[in-house]
Amino acid sequence: MNGTLKHPLIGIPIRYALVGIFLYGALFLLLYYTGHNPLVAGRPWDFGFLLIPVMIFFSLKDFKTNYNQGELRFWQGMTCGFITYLVIAVGTALFIYLFLTFADPAVLDGYIDDRIQLIESSKAQFVDQLGEELYHEQLAKMSQTSAWVVALDDFWKKVAIGLFLTILIAAVMRK
Repeated sequence: MNGTLKHPLIGIPIRYALVGIFLYGALFLLLYYTGHNPLVAGRPWDFGFLLIPVMIFFSLKDFKTNYNQGELRFWQGMTCGFITYLVIAVGTALFIYLFLTFADPAVLDGYIDDRIQLIESSKAQFVDQLGEELYHEQLAKMSQTSAWVVALDDFWKKVAIGLFLTILIAAVMRK
């Protein structure tokens, strides 16, 4: 296992992903300790989603420049990017889950209240497009949101954006 992590195609993206997780946690805690709800204050330009392309780019650039003689094949870019965004997604989701479960569950309550207000403020549009029944169903589901649901939602969003961005960045940076 230790030899695997020393392989640049695996070790480099893990290193950049860990930096991304650390930066995410630091920014999350900075927002929290300045009196903001980090799950709400970071929207719509969530800093976690902004870290993904930066970390993918730097991991691919580092691998290409320092370990692969200035070349980057598309599959290498995809592999490096995949590991980077997947580790970031797992790490930040775990951080969110642990924070909401053990550190301050009130942050989850603030997030739920914010999402309910958002749904209620766009009730007319919501009902016109999806119907009254679905509107009430969404309100009920939102009030039952758990730390696990928020963490899983964050994970899947990061995986989706990471895949899309990895394809773009790997295509641009190849050879």
